Amino acid sequence: MKYSAAISAREIFSAGKPSWPRIADFAPDACSMGKSLAAGLPMGAIWASAPLQDLLGPGTHGTTFGGTPLVSAHALKAIEIIERDSLAQNATEIGNYLAEQIGKLIAAHPNVLREVRGLGLMIGVELAEGIAAFAESKRPASVQIVERLHAAGLLTIPAGARVFRLLPPLNISKADADEGLAIIESVIKEIAQ
Repeated sequence: MKYSAAISAREIFSAGKPSWPRIADFAPDACSMGKSLAAGLPMGAIWASAPLQDLLGPGTHGTTFGGTPLVSAHALKAIEIIERDSLAQNATEIGNYLAEQIGKLIAAHPNVLREVRGLGLMIGVELAEGIAAFAESKRPASVQIVERLHAAGLLTIPAGARVFRLLPPLNISKADADEGLAIIESVIKEIAQ
């Protein structure tokens, strides 16, 4: 017996260049997109391969974020800027640089940092278990380090109990990345003592 199924990818955070070709050896049959698609304005979209394009005809599917003329014009301008300024390439290059530098911090402070992972500028930094500086609080380590990073001037967000995320803008410069890395390093050194 032969089975077949359509595979759908979800592109919510990435912009400029879909993530699925970079993390898998296949192309999905469809891909839903949102959030960054219109650079901050509400818009969602779906791309479908040729065999699936006729499944939803006019009037068979409604959407809240289907793209008004104003939002569509904004999305087209955002795509133009992403292409013109090579922002997808910048995201890859600076993302690799950040991961490499955080990797060095992990090697220097394995009692605080465990792993860095991500794709482009979507970066997660996993904390080690049992960080002494966080032992007195019942709050997750991710929340505690994010509070310290905020106090030092770097915006990050927790992701689970032991991961903090970096989601800088696509146009981040190496100088700005270095400034953020310096803040991370100073907070890590303080925690490691």
